[in-house]
Amino acid sequence: MSSPVNPLKQNRSSDLPEKAAAIKLWTRQNLPLTEESVVSVSEFACAKPNCPNRQTVILVMSEDAPTQKMSIHKTVADVSEADVFDACLELLRDWPS
Repeated sequence: MSSPVNPLKQNRSSDLPEKAAAIKLWTRQNLPLTEESVVSVSEFACAKPNCPNRQTVILVMSEDAPTQKMSIHKTVADVSEADVFDACLELLRDWPS
């Protein structure tokens, strides 16, 4: 008998810090950010119907603009550079002037 999956349990992989750093770099490469802008990468459970049970959330914080949020419905380990590029394109549609 298999044990139930806990959607709140954080997935701790040994290469997770490196992958999060790569996601931050890809975000900076695709958005017009200043050096002072902060990029945060986190993985959370997704409770919406039709949503995989894990999602990666990228927050872009700046003193000059409201915090911007991107969600990629994959684990941090599964996010690719193309996923970040697509999320950045979507965010740029509403980017503050």
